[in-house]
Amino acid sequence: MCGILTIVNSGTYSASENLLAACSIIRHRGPDDEGLLTWVPGEDPKIWAGSDTAAATTQHWGYETLRPGQKFKVGFGHRRLSILDLSPAGHQPMQYDKAGLAITFNGEIYNYPEIKSELEGLGHNFLTRTDTEVILHAWEQWGVACLQKFNGMFAFVILDYRKKELYAVRDRFGVKPLFYYKSADSLYLASEIKQIRTAPGYSLTMNEQAARQYLAAAAVDTSDATFDSHIRHLPQGHYLKMSLEGTAHDFSIHPWYELQPKTWSGSYEEASDELKRLLIDAVNVRLRSDVPVGSCLSGGLDSSSIVCIVADLLSERGETAGQETVTACYEDLRYDEWKFAQEVIKKTHATSHRTFPSFAQLKDEFSDFIWHQDEPNGNTSQFSQWSVFKECHRAGLKVMVDGQGADEQLAGYGGNDVPFYTGLLKKARFLALLDEALYYKKEKGRWPIGFLLNAFKLVSGKKLPVPMADWLISAQPSVMHEQPAHSLQENLRRQLTMEPLPALLRYEDRNSMAWSVESRTPFMDFRLVEFTAGLPARYVYNKGVRKTILRTAMQDILPPAISGRKDKMGFVTPEEVWLKGEGKEWFSQGVADTCKRFNGLLINPTATTNHVNAIISGAEEFSFMPWRVLCFGRWHEMVS
Repeated sequence: MCGILTIVNSGTYSASENLLAACSIIRHRGPDDEGLLTWVPGEDPKIWAGSDTAAATTQHWGYETLRPGQKFKVGFGHRRLSILDLSPAGHQPMQYDKAGLAITFNGEIYNYPEIKSELEGLGHNFLTRTDTEVILHAWEQWGVACLQKFNGMFAFVILDYRKKELYAVRDRFGVKPLFYYKSADSLYLASEIKQIRTAPGYSLTMNEQAARQYLAAAAVDTSDATFDSHIRHLPQGHYLKMSLEGTAHDFSIHPWYELQPKTWSGSYEEASDELKRLLIDAVNVRLRSDVPVGSCLSGGLDSSSIVCIVADLLSERGETAGQETVTACYEDLRYDEWKFAQEVIKKTHATSHRTFPSFAQLKDEFSDFIWHQDEPNGNTSQFSQWSVFKECHRAGLKVMVDGQGADEQLAGYGGNDVPFYTGLLKKARFLALLDEALYYKKEKGRWPIGFLLNAFKLVSGKKLPVPMADWLISAQPSVMHEQPAHSLQENLRRQLTMEPLPALLRYEDRNSMAWSVESRTPFMDFRLVEFTAGLPARYVYNKGVRKTILRTAMQDILPPAISGRKDKMGFVTPEEVWLKGEGKEWFSQGVADTCKRFNGLLINPTATTNHVNAIISGAEEFSFMPWRVLCFGRWHEMVS
């Protein structure tokens, strides 16, 4: 896992100061090593050392240090977190002279040994034990088509200096970030937006639509747009291609992957076995590492499944050291899952670490947290995740696996009820609908009247009311409040591609990399996602129980207290308690500062303050709205 940077100059060649500044600001993503590359047409690329280049690397390769004033047409920057082939041979940017290729790469190709073996059978010879070198040889052999072979999380830029072409690639589901920014003279490609902010002449141009969507309903990362109108995500499953001939340097963006569900036609029992097989293999390939791999453990179904599978795999290999886990805990038992995590630890004999996020810590680390996120975030749940990765770093754990992505595939969220009922109605499955309503009443103690009424309205072609944030100036409906999907499968597809998974992946990337930790997500293995996307709805949500098939698949692996658990919590914090208690003044002052900053722009100060006061006093139902206003204001103050 690393941080990458590319600068392409269309006019006057850029100076190395730009490259060095944009690379050094993300040292947290790769404190183990630094590498730089410059290229001028008509010459071979030149690889340089930086001020943070490991001494062993400099000695091994004999690199000169990049000096201020060095001119280049294309520049690469790289910060390395050493995970595979810890020797200087794994240094990046990496050059492959025979093919005329150079690369800066962030991520992991988990099936690189299998691809490497295939390439060796085709006559390729390798000098390192890295997946980076496998990408270069695969690109030489198959070109862009090689991407279909990769199972991993990745963002990389390849310079073909003989053909004078440049390619930037992002993985299937956007697990790894890649942003681009085009000015009059240059194109920036970067792992984090803060790198782009170092560009000469850069200034924030607020994307008001993105700001409104966030403030109204925490909708972020729903498209390739960011909070800056001039900075965009390279979309998931896409690549960028640019010709380096002449000075125009226009580029085009192309899809290379689109989720194609593999429709399941077998029995439920067979599907359960297949899910188990796919998940175990997804975990297994994510244990490939030259450093120890730990696990994030919340005590919920998803992370517990991962921890138990890891324990079984390590036992099969005869590894006696076991795994280490990290759990966020709270003194307020309403927000604490430690009793469930303990059941998993007891079964797996894992070495556990705990962290106790507090309001005092949030207040103390707030600015650092916002700076690392690059953009505003939805609520303090992300701070809980931040605290977990901080503890990973303190415990010396460099690679972690966790359960991110299962909820979006297997209907883990409550918002799936209306689409689920709508899908049953559309198919005229009235008995099944009644059965589900009965189970809901048995589980919740009340009939799902609101869900059923909304489902009937959608089937009849009526639109549901769209909430408005009346404390925003010229309030508009947000994308979070678009009309519900008309089936469970459609809704899960939205969650994977629009909201909330892209945002959650961004949070995970920033929170882990802020503490120089690589986070791996087995549930995002594309083979597993394609499989779950093709399952019938009743395999996923049945008799009022979500994630039905995962519970069945894991029943002989998980402790019974976990497989039967239905009280989903996630990365929660006592945000409501903090807001109404010890953090009351801090929240109120932060909201007041934001209102002052945006007085007459976006936010109506009086209405905003009234809403926040009503939430604090209990006159209005608790929501994350105060956090969003506070977070947005501090973010804007830091980046303006």
